[in-house]
Amino acid sequence: MPVLHKFKASRAVIYAGDHLLPHVHVFLSDGRECTVELDSLKLVGRITAREIRDELQWIEAHRAWLHDQWSRYNP
Repeated sequence: MPVLHKFKASRAVIYAGDHLLPHVHVFLSDGRECTVELDSLKLVGRITAREIRDELQWIEAHRAWLHDQWSRYNP
């Protein structure tokens, strides 16, 4: 599980051998987790977009790189 980026109160990771659609897992320091689909930025989990505003902006800004990382760990 490579950590792609650490934020103040969270971290973004990609699992190797994970299910489709390409996505990033966001783990908050309080133990909650969600996934963010790379193409649509759709959230799945118990976290609201308001809570991870910075993370979503980072994911959107680094979408091409994240797709490359997804392909690397999920051939």
